[in-house]
Amino acid sequence: MTTNELSGIQLKRRWTILGVVYLCILSFAITLQAVPPVLTLIIRELKLSHAQGGLLMSLFALPGIAISIPAGMLADRYGQKLIGLASFILVITGIAIVATGNSFPTLALGRIISGAGAITLMIISPQLLAQWFAGREIGIAMGVYSTGMPLGTILSLNFLSQLGANLGWRASIWVSIILPAASVLIFLLLFAPAPRKIQKATPPRETIFLSLRRTGAPIWIIGIAWLLFNAAVISLFTFTPDLLTSAGISPSQAGFITSAVMWPALVLSPLVGYLMDRIGQKQAIIASGGITLAILIPFVPSATGWILGLMLLIGAAQTLVPAPILALPPEATSPERLGLGFGIISTCLNLGILLGPASAGFVRDISGSYQQSYALMAGFMFFVAVAMIVLRWKQSKMRAR
Repeated sequence: MTTNELSGIQLKRRWTILGVVYLCILSFAITLQAVPPVLTLIIRELKLSHAQGGLLMSLFALPGIAISIPAGMLADRYGQKLIGLASFILVITGIAIVATGNSFPTLALGRIISGAGAITLMIISPQLLAQWFAGREIGIAMGVYSTGMPLGTILSLNFLSQLGANLGWRASIWVSIILPAASVLIFLLLFAPAPRKIQKATPPRETIFLSLRRTGAPIWIIGIAWLLFNAAVISLFTFTPDLLTSAGISPSQAGFITSAVMWPALVLSPLVGYLMDRIGQKQAIIASGGITLAILIPFVPSATGWILGLMLLIGAAQTLVPAPILALPPEATSPERLGLGFGIISTCLNLGILLGPASAGFVRDISGSYQQSYALMAGFMFFVAVAMIVLRWKQSKMRAR
């Protein structure tokens, strides 16, 4: 049974599920970005070092490396509702700990807890979409879903920073809890698992190691591409404000210019999803985005006169990657291991967040120039395209057997 055979009520319900899932990714984005807009205020009040301030971001991603794969397997076995509810509880608890914390260890604990919950939401939400939209309009669904991260980031950087400046950083953190708290209620009311005939299979009861062996090479290739893409994008966001301020641009203007990378996604991501539904060719779309970004990113350190235009071009090119990447797992792994597949991809995402900025910063330190760091980011993007070529070859070879 495919979505072409679903009843009219079920077809309409898919779009309700898309709305529920969209709240999940918005909750993830706002929770992730709740600290950066008020980080200066936190450092000042609690007398933290800048290294500790940076750890408040890194620690958010750390749980994802350890729990993403087990969380994906649990979602396969027990369904997304139970795992989603537990995830929202962790998010809300972690935010509350941060908002009431008075020391670095307390804030770090809160970020780890909220990170564990938010990252698990990022596993179950695309899995749920992939099941409900299997075989029909999955591109549009993933395209709309892919606007959640840019929208949440833009809202956080602009709204929470102003709130923190006026009412203090704790008020800003408390406000960031509103969306997850409202979302968990909507999630409980409107969530529905995909019909069993779409899910197609019951997950096998096997060890995690055996499951990982049986997922197949394609899902790991997709995960590596996702790791490389996020390593480059997070590095770009991490170092571009410093690059611009060192060139004499004000910090507020530098932040505004850097955020321009997110703007095109709000319009273009659904269009990329529509294109994907019309022509397929997901690997080719991703590869074209990787090559374009590999060409554009090295210009950033020297683009003083046209930096805003360049960042918009980079933002437009990067929309070619997320929606197709998230639509590939159903083609790369069996239905009963789809949650595990998204768990692998989430693990790779978090490794990219941790390793990308560290490696780009290391290159900046040893070379004395940001030009080399941006060349490294471009290299990451080039190998995203290479990974898609390898994936296309691998899948063709498997189909020929």
